[in-house]
Amino acid sequence: MKKLCALLIMMLSSCCLLCANAAEPSDLAGSWEGWYYANQGQTGLTLTVESDGRGMFEFYNMPGAQNAKNGSYTVTVTADGDNLVIEGEDWIEQPSGYSFVSFDGVLNGDVYEGVVSNNSSWPFMLTKNNESYQQVADSVFNSHKYQIFDESLTWEEAKARCEELGGYLVTINSEEEQAFVSRLLTSGTKKQYWIGMKRSDGELSWITGEAVSYENWDKGEPNRVKRKDDAYEDFIQILNEPNPARSGSGRFCWNDIYNDNTYPGEEEFFSLENVGFICEWDAWSDSAEWSSPELQEASDLGLIPDVLVGKDMTQTINRGEFAAVAVKLFEKMTGGRAVMSSECNFNDIYDNENRNYILKAYNIGAVNGMSDTEYDPLSPITREQLATMLCRVYKRSEWPEWTLATDDNYTINYSGVQKFADDADISDYAKPSVYFMVKYGVLSGVGDNKFAPKNTNSAQEAVNYANATREQAIVMSLRSYENLSTAN
Repeated sequence: MKKLCALLIMMLSSCCLLCANAAEPSDLAGSWEGWYYANQGQTGLTLTVESDGRGMFEFYNMPGAQNAKNGSYTVTVTADGDNLVIEGEDWIEQPSGYSFVSFDGVLNGDVYEGVVSNNSSWPFMLTKNNESYQQVADSVFNSHKYQIFDESLTWEEAKARCEELGGYLVTINSEEEQAFVSRLLTSGTKKQYWIGMKRSDGELSWITGEAVSYENWDKGEPNRVKRKDDAYEDFIQILNEPNPARSGSGRFCWNDIYNDNTYPGEEEFFSLENVGFICEWDAWSDSAEWSSPELQEASDLGLIPDVLVGKDMTQTINRGEFAAVAVKLFEKMTGGRAVMSSECNFNDIYDNENRNYILKAYNIGAVNGMSDTEYDPLSPITREQLATMLCRVYKRSEWPEWTLATDDNYTINYSGVQKFADDADISDYAKPSVYFMVKYGVLSGVGDNKFAPKNTNSAQEAVNYANATREQAIVMSLRSYENLSTAN
């Protein structure tokens, strides 16, 4: 009997172990990018899956290819032992002649790979967005950045705090923006959050001066109740929980309240400790006067990547950030979508918010590593490196078959350009790109007929001499898009 019990326990334990190891549809929750093969050849793919196993499948051309059409459909994920199966459900955008593609694959860390169902010769591979990039992607809407703060401040203090950070209390001007902000609040711990609206001289207005074109008031609001100390409800918040004292109150609706977020008799719901705030940043927080007009034009064209939205553009750009700029330029110049490389072995980018962009920039040949295994994403880039990398983007968009390995087979025209006085300081590999970009008005010297290609001595290195800034990179990207269509 004891042996039988022991055997049953072992069988139950093994069964539980198998259950624990079995795949679940929720294992694929998140956003994924990669490629698959089908009748049209290798095709780019973005997959987004919710925790319930339902998601969206979006396909498009690989860089330089014209074989695929753009399309999308909803999918359902099911588990088959250790395998996860993705099957089409309903079309969102169906190109003529296209049918659903089903996947059957295995999840290995952040990589989901396998074969297209019923065709073992058609592989697929998807890489999951890392947490750092996903936080960025989830915080950007219409080239504006948003962040919730669970700090308990008065409305006036929250306003000052956002401005100190280079932004402002959030303004909400459409149903779409309201929905975006509402999604942000699902991760918040406070019961209410300040937004950038207040009442002045009896009129409600946004602190940015924007017109109030959209409203989402809670039931019975705004009502501007006067308190015994003669304070009025002149400060606006968004509710992260329905107001328990008001029948029909709704989550994410707006409410007017006092600056200190207190209300007599409702202290458990309205108190300073229960309120947070939401900051919003424009496409950038700071820039030099010379760059602002072109930065705005770049923003309008979609050339500012999400990883740079809301940041100080006067600061030095690093190698990871520049990969993002290069990818946005490539996609704008080609009208296509860049795809992450599956053959890159950089081991220092796993947690970097620019990882997706680095893998895409590597795949199109815009960047390479400091070695086969290191990209060094946080290091600055010099002006000559900036010119070289932008020129590579041009080459790949002009000649889809171009690669770094075949670069010597392609010639760019930079005839007639006067040499800089510090030409000897420009690296040999960079000279064609530098003078090509000068010829077509993408970049210029720094004065005294000098280019300042890189740090050439310890004194220059100490002051970051010749290191490219974010605004320089974006403006040069804009000029590349506008000026290089006539090159060669």
